[in-house]
Amino acid sequence: MLSQVTAIRFDGRTNSGRTVPCRLTCEAADGSEIEVVAKFSDGCDRKVTSLAMEAISAMLAADLDLPVPEPFLVNLEPEFIAGLPDADVAGRVRRSSPVAFGSKHLPPGYTSWPVGKSIPKDAITTAAEIFAFDALTGNDDRRPDKPNCLFSGTSIAIFDHEMAFPSTEGIIGWQPPWVLGSLASFKQTQRHLFSEQLCGKPVNFDRLAGAWLAVTDERLAAYRAALPNAWNSAHQHADQALLYIGQVRDNIEAALQEVGRALS
Repeated sequence: MLSQVTAIRFDGRTNSGRTVPCRLTCEAADGSEIEVVAKFSDGCDRKVTSLAMEAISAMLAADLDLPVPEPFLVNLEPEFIAGLPDADVAGRVRRSSPVAFGSKHLPPGYTSWPVGKSIPKDAITTAAEIFAFDALTGNDDRRPDKPNCLFSGTSIAIFDHEMAFPSTEGIIGWQPPWVLGSLASFKQTQRHLFSEQLCGKPVNFDRLAGAWLAVTDERLAAYRAALPNAWNSAHQHADQALLYIGQVRDNIEAALQEVGRALS
């Protein structure tokens, strides 16, 4: 669900990313090496809360069978930090939690979703489910100008969910997504990477509904247990996010009907 690995080699920064994610080679418990893209708390607006939201989103997406890279908890030991060759990255890592969030580095062939690219016909359902996932988790960070989506020509991969499950306390007019009209703002053109192309197309969310219904309270408790003690300051926000996921599940039919209306 959320395996732990230990960083052993710095392979460089990624080509983009406000949070300065980096490519690391890590060692798993069985001694095998895994390449990940790691995000450090110091570069995130909500610090370790951002990492917790990344982890919860990745675990949920995997259970919903959405195309998210395998997530990891990345241990950053003092010896590794001391040997970092990039001074700026070293400073960020020293100021960060000793546990980073990592996503498995995808094989060659994946590139950022091209500007203006049409959704392939056989990917329409996947794109619609990604739209629904973002709408229902409050992730407003997958846009045409910032797709947070990779494409290999045949496969899609989504990443960067630190903005999911935002705090709604004090937001005037906020309504949960199963309330009629709550997702009306998603009808705005260009708000979501896929919204304009999906608008007016027939979509079926039966599979996604069934998958969300299968995320039991016990499974949500497992998500919570998977979060490291190093992120303790984020646990209140994590509990709120997990409670919300359960509420979406309990209202999934109405929530997906609202998603459908946002695409009508």
